[in-house]
Amino acid sequence: MKYSPSRTLLCSLALAGLLASTAPAQDSVLFGERAKPAPDWQVDNERRKDPGYDGWQTEVLHDRAKAALKGFTKALIHAGQGHPGELDAFLAESFEGATSLRPTDLETVFDDGEVSTLRPAGPAPEEVLDPTRFGALVADLLAPYAGAEDLHAAFKIIKVDLVDEAFDTNVRFEFSGTVDGLRVQINTFWWMGWKSLESADSAEESSVQVHSIRMHSYEEVHSKIAMFGEQTDLVFGENDCFDEEFRRGIDAYYYRLDRLTGNAFIGGQGLAVGDVDGDGRDDLYVCQQGGLPNRLFVHGPDGRAVDRAEEAGVAFLDNTRGALFVDLDNDGHQDLALAIKENVLVAFNDGKGTFRDFRPLQAAGVEEIFSITAADPDEDGDLDLYGCRYVKNGIMGGVPVPYHDANNGSANVLWLNDGDRQFSSGTVALGFGRNNKKFSLASVWEDFDLDGHIDLYVTNDFGRNNLYRNIDGRYKDVAERVGADDMAAGMGASTADIDNDGYPDILVTNMFSSAGLRIASVPGRFMEGENQEVHERYVHHARGNTLLCGGPDGTFEDVSEKAGISIGRWGWGSLLVDLNNDGLEDLYTPNGFLTNKDPEDL
Repeated sequence: MKYSPSRTLLCSLALAGLLASTAPAQDSVLFGERAKPAPDWQVDNERRKDPGYDGWQTEVLHDRAKAALKGFTKALIHAGQGHPGELDAFLAESFEGATSLRPTDLETVFDDGEVSTLRPAGPAPEEVLDPTRFGALVADLLAPYAGAEDLHAAFKIIKVDLVDEAFDTNVRFEFSGTVDGLRVQINTFWWMGWKSLESADSAEESSVQVHSIRMHSYEEVHSKIAMFGEQTDLVFGENDCFDEEFRRGIDAYYYRLDRLTGNAFIGGQGLAVGDVDGDGRDDLYVCQQGGLPNRLFVHGPDGRAVDRAEEAGVAFLDNTRGALFVDLDNDGHQDLALAIKENVLVAFNDGKGTFRDFRPLQAAGVEEIFSITAADPDEDGDLDLYGCRYVKNGIMGGVPVPYHDANNGSANVLWLNDGDRQFSSGTVALGFGRNNKKFSLASVWEDFDLDGHIDLYVTNDFGRNNLYRNIDGRYKDVAERVGADDMAAGMGASTADIDNDGYPDILVTNMFSSAGLRIASVPGRFMEGENQEVHERYVHHARGNTLLCGGPDGTFEDVSEKAGISIGRWGWGSLLVDLNNDGLEDLYTPNGFLTNKDPEDL
């Protein structure tokens, strides 16, 4: 029978009529099912979007203060532009006033000729000045932005404290703008007291007003030039794939690719930098989700990069989490190791940037490998590979137990390089099988105790990190004993000597959570007031980045608060590197997740 569009349409209409005639009128749905009532757990979860549903008064007040701060912050900006009167609408009738908001004793603590940082020489001011002086205090605060047309402010509420019938919030503000070509940024923390409007409906956004302001931390940064310039179009603009694949959000392809290829909404694809063709210029390999080809951007003499992945033999369509350029056969050429699902694929370089000889390294289980590092832990003269894995039984296979100190993750793996492009398992033989059930995401090799033998630091989500120290040729996890376990949401790690004392230090990227800090610090409410002994662990878990300074006795000191590096937002990785060539290590931390629709929220 030949295909007939009209016949097909008639059959469809007839079937629709049959369905309509055989079902009750209220249940008639064409080619579908009747909507089912939501299960009880879903209804309960929806209700918990309102923090008042289960009695979280601090979070109810946070939401009210946040709503008020949106308008208050805009009013601050307008005040800096000569319109101070708008602030009055956000101040309570009982407004007590504020301390000085910009210290008068600022001193330069850093200046390399391009970037300078100013901080107060003494303690934060304690005297709350008369309310009538508040407009002048705001003018002093924003004086560095006189003439700026791009003044911007953002905030984050870090803590909420109940005080009798009122409440206080600890708020981080960031102001930024350009004045005569000079970039100026102010980072400051305020304790803000709030009063509720007695006549306001609790549902109204303007139901609280500012009662007092106390500045307790201040920093001012001036930059003559931007440290980095945008070169994306110049370098990658001639590649059609760049617009089609890299300028889009992850959801552009997530719902359009077969899930069997291994794509995941969380993303998490890595990249590698290395000179694949030996021309002295670094090239870039970018991993992609399953269904999209990985890309090898080869760097040309004109500064532009051209995708050569297909002709190089490495345009794999498999979901690839991580990549590493490293010479694994000691022939002087950069080979490529790829974390593809639960395996590592080693692609050997022929010296011209082409890869034709491959070795798959298989690991037991179905857990994906997220990242790869290389070193010579068995000291036989060639580089071995270490792979970090995350959740047991796959990315959605399990939850961390207990949340703050999980030990039910997937086992990491070590492959020993046996020469002749062959590898074998060395995880257990070298001692890396101990404490190896974590939610690992990254690792870094370094001789932390300066004994001439390489050690390994592993960052783990949901709990303790590992520091495997080389002791007589075998590795033992000593992280807890030497103060390097850092129980938090470990995402990445970098190592360098940040204080120039000769001993390696460790920067651990952890996810910062203001909500976590607010909630976990309420002792009588968090976890229903039980398990007080682990509350401190949860607060640390939400604190953010950790900086561990190594010492001569092989132990580490947590100097995060003193260094001011904890708030790195939703950080994924970090890099300690001397960016301005002054002999001191700087810190770069990429961060973010789904784009926040609230522009005032840090």
